[in-house]
Amino acid sequence: MKKLFLITLVLVASTLISIAQKVYNIPDKGDALVEITITTDKWEVTNDDGLFSIVPNDTGETARLITMIWASEDPTSETAIDDLANEAFDVVESLLVDIEWAEDITDFENNGITFVANDGYGYYVNEDGSRDQMSTTIMLLMPDETNILTLVFFGTNDAYDKWEESLLDVILSMKPAK
Repeated sequence: MKKLFLITLVLVASTLISIAQKVYNIPDKGDALVEITITTDKWEVTNDDGLFSIVPNDTGETARLITMIWASEDPTSETAIDDLANEAFDVVESLLVDIEWAEDITDFENNGITFVANDGYGYYVNEDGSRDQMSTTIMLLMPDETNILTLVFFGTNDAYDKWEESLLDVILSMKPAK
C-alpha cells in the first residue's frame, strides 16, 4: 500500500511540474530558431508577430520587469549584428534616460547558444516626472552559424532582486530549435 501511494505521489508531482512548464518557439511563426522553457505559473508570456516577451506574474514594484526577444529580419546581411544591436539599444533608449553601460561585455555559451551581453542601468521617467532606477541588459544570441536574436531586459531593482534567479533559469533554458 505504501509503495502504491508513493508511486501515485511521484506521478502526480511529475504531472504538476510538467504542466507548470511550457516550451515556446522563437520566433512564433515560420522556422523556430530557439526553444525556451517557461514556468507558466511565474511568468506571463506573449509570443506574437516575431516578438517574444515575458513579465512576472506579480503586482506592485516587483512586477516592473520585462524581457523581450526577437530575431534578425536579415541574418545574412553584413550588418545584421550591428542592425540588431542598434534595434535593441533603440528600445532601451526609448524607455530609459541617463543610461550608463558597463565597460565590459560578457560572453558565454550555454546549450549550444553563444550569448554576448552588455549590462547597464538607467531611469524610467514616470508620468509625474519622478524617476525610477532600472537595471537593463542587452544580449545577442547566436544559436547557429547564421541566425541572430536579441534579448532586452529591464526592471526595477526590487523586481530584479525578486526574479533574477527565475529569469536566469528561463534564459539558460534556451536551446537551438530542432
